[in-house]
Amino acid sequence: MRDGETAAATPSDAAQKVQGAARSARKGKKPEAVLEETARVIAASDGRSKEVIAEAAQEVLNPQQQGAELPEVDENKRKYLREAVLKRLRPLDALDASLFLAINHMRHTRFLNGVFYAITVAWNGATVWYAEMVMRALWNRRAVKRIWWGVGFPLTVTGLLVELPIKSFFRRRRPFISMIQAIVIGKKPGTWSFPSGHAAGAFAGAWLLNQISPRFAPVRYVLAALVGFSRIYLGDHYPGDVASGSLIGLLFAMIFRRLAGRKGK
Repeated sequence: MRDGETAAATPSDAAQKVQGAARSARKGKKPEAVLEETARVIAASDGRSKEVIAEAAQEVLNPQQQGAELPEVDENKRKYLREAVLKRLRPLDALDASLFLAINHMRHTRFLNGVFYAITVAWNGATVWYAEMVMRALWNRRAVKRIWWGVGFPLTVTGLLVELPIKSFFRRRRPFISMIQAIVIGKKPGTWSFPSGHAAGAFAGAWLLNQISPRFAPVRYVLAALVGFSRIYLGDHYPGDVASGSLIGLLFAMIFRRLAGRKGK
């Protein structure tokens, strides 16, 4: 938020500010004035008011959320609004937001929406990796202890640390709250954005399983990368969230596997 900008107390106040900008705009500049004021109000707002205002604008400006084609006539308005929002962010946040928009605004179809949403649901809580652990344990019951201490324990601790203390410490808002032009597919997460828990679990689980079964290592890393990409495509995370989550997941996996190895022995 820039100096001198005050937050709208309620969504109603925000609407009045936007309407005031429309009334006072110079002739022929009404669309630009409305978009500029909308961007300013969102940047200056916080909490639930910010989310409500952003959601209202998303419904109008982003038909791609439902897999619909974006009318060409809206492109200039979208570009103007994007620039108005980005210029109010700090340099690193603006870079992260620009990368987010470049990925999140790729072509959305119902098929791609379904594919990436299925991926993100399947890896929620690293479910796929736990399923592989269970299958391996059933196939070789003598390896249950090794699988738990070598994969299950470090993966569980990694997930808990990322989702609870780390996210609560940084408290970064999701892009669909902060970015008016975020295209959101599926249910919106209610937790904080940084770092990505999906990315942390995906890469932590891939690395841990590769230690006991390296044969499928490339496949697991490709799947983990798709999980990270899906979080940006679906509008749930910034690229910085995904990159940080991936690195944290790998680091924690290595640390806790080593600690669990000592405990297992």
